[in-house]
Amino acid sequence: MTKGNKLVINSKFSAQDADITIKSSDGILFRLHRQNITTNSGAFPGSEVNTRRKILVVDDEVFKFCRTTFESNADGQVVDLTEPAKVLEIVFQFIYPRKHPSLKDLDFGILMEVAEAVVKYEIFSAMNTCEGRLSECFPGHAVEVFTHSVKADYPDLINKSASLLCRTPLLDMVEILPSDCVIPWIKYQGLWQKTFDDVIKLVESFGSDSKCQILAAERNHRPALPWYICRSCRVSLLGWIIKLSQIKTLSSLRDVIDASNPSIDDNLEAGKLCDSCPDACHIYLSRVKKMFENRFAAIPPFTDILKSKKTGV
Repeated sequence: MTKGNKLVINSKFSAQDADITIKSSDGILFRLHRQNITTNSGAFPGSEVNTRRKILVVDDEVFKFCRTTFESNADGQVVDLTEPAKVLEIVFQFIYPRKHPSLKDLDFGILMEVAEAVVKYEIFSAMNTCEGRLSECFPGHAVEVFTHSVKADYPDLINKSASLLCRTPLLDMVEILPSDCVIPWIKYQGLWQKTFDDVIKLVESFGSDSKCQILAAERNHRPALPWYICRSCRVSLLGWIIKLSQIKTLSSLRDVIDASNPSIDDNLEAGKLCDSCPDACHIYLSRVKKMFENRFAAIPPFTDILKSKKTGV
């Protein structure tokens, strides 16, 4: 920060032999070595920043060595960056041969700012650390991690966060997605919705009969028999599927489907569809559960859909 003609230099990055000076968005100076930046950054300082040549004069009472050092620089270059000092102080620790920070004590907001910065400046030594730390931020920050991971190209984080967001209303997702992800996301979420549509079609394909229990029991001995279901079981089963479709998180949805005796109706025992078929209706329920499991397993990772869009497959 500046006050009059006084400038504040970050205490961790104030080398007298530095040959480049970085200025944060809040006015803090970082004196760095160009060689370390060149070696450990693939895109520094970035095309959007203002690079200018300037001789700085710093108040001698604050930094007595700075006047001589700045004026003796080969070019006196100062680079303005858009990140605040609290972010740059962490980022620049990754470009020097020293123990790098673990980022474990950062709150999520600062962590995201650091993660964005290391991607922008391609500080690869920090990107793996950020990726590992972000993987610990589920499920509470799935949206933020997803949007960042798409830009940073972190496949594991993309797929993990996408699976957590697949039940999010489409409009909510479209508003936050990068433009090139909108169509792939619509396709991805459509696959999840199609699972429910296909399961409903399965139930509707069952024949109707008032003797559901007897016919279902006979299937144990005569597998070729058509599937028949009584009206009460059909209504209960369709109602259960609709209730599943309203669950907003994939983990909760899987928990219900994977349960050995799921709750179908508050008035029925677990694993039952109706009171008239106490011993047989679980056959229909098991078939529906199995179809859900198979269809969920067949849905490709979101990165596969992204890749197919880029390759035009």
